[in-house]
Amino acid sequence: MKFFKIIFLIIWGSSLGLPQNNFISKENELYLKDANIYLLGAKDVVSIVVFGEPQLSGDYEINDEGKIRFPLLGDVSLAGLSTQQAAEKIEKLLEKDYFVDAQVTLTVKEYRSLWVNVIGEVKSTGRKYLKSQATVLDVISECGGLSPEAGDSITLKRPVGKDSNLVVQLNLKDLTDPNSPNFNYKVQSGDTIIVHPKPYFYIQGEVAKPGKYELAKDLTLLQAIALAGGVGKFANEKNIEIYRTEGSETKIIRKNLKDIKKNEEEDIIIYPMDTIIVNKRTF
Repeated sequence: MKFFKIIFLIIWGSSLGLPQNNFISKENELYLKDANIYLLGAKDVVSIVVFGEPQLSGDYEINDEGKIRFPLLGDVSLAGLSTQQAAEKIEKLLEKDYFVDAQVTLTVKEYRSLWVNVIGEVKSTGRKYLKSQATVLDVISECGGLSPEAGDSITLKRPVGKDSNLVVQLNLKDLTDPNSPNFNYKVQSGDTIIVHPKPYFYIQGEVAKPGKYELAKDLTLLQAIALAGGVGKFANEKNIEIYRTEGSETKIIRKNLKDIKKNEEEDIIIYPMDTIIVNKRTF
């Protein structure tokens, strides 16, 4: 067995699988089905050493067609191969016409082919270059984790054509639930991950504790007022106003709290950024 053979294994979290790479062959899919091995792709920079041949050794960038320009050999396609497979391929090509026993090592100097954009409530936003197939949670970890203001909602946008995107709505619970179809949701190169902030609502006026509150799912007006300690003794329960912004407009929703309590009027679900005003009675 030649000494140059390298298996480049990257153990990253619990994510296993294949990078989404247009150059992956069926043979490689089978070979790498259960291995977390990085597959070379366009824009990656690889370092190649040919033992005893310094003029052939150096750094090579894989072009958009998945090839490098290598001395003596010309264009050599490497995209979709592991580092071990790529080294073996170059060795065989050199042995075909130039050397009796070529010895080649190949490593990745710069990872550029597998990347995602991350914006929103993480500690480090921007383009992240990945060293293996990764999940959404792996990427968030690569960003240093969530910021204190991060909520449960995550949007993933994936280019599916020249001018269109697949939009997937995710939440942290589903990503960690083995029974969820979105468990360990895997990213693809070019994805954009948006981590949304916690949703809040505001309540002012005649309540015990006016202020800003984190919004729970399907929170109603009655529940929101209860969170604020209930109405004060001077509250006009017949005149509750909810200010809600929709696009460029703000509308006012008026509710009668007494009628809601008597089931004579429907309670209302509070939306993110709603402002509830509990007005004061006029005497």
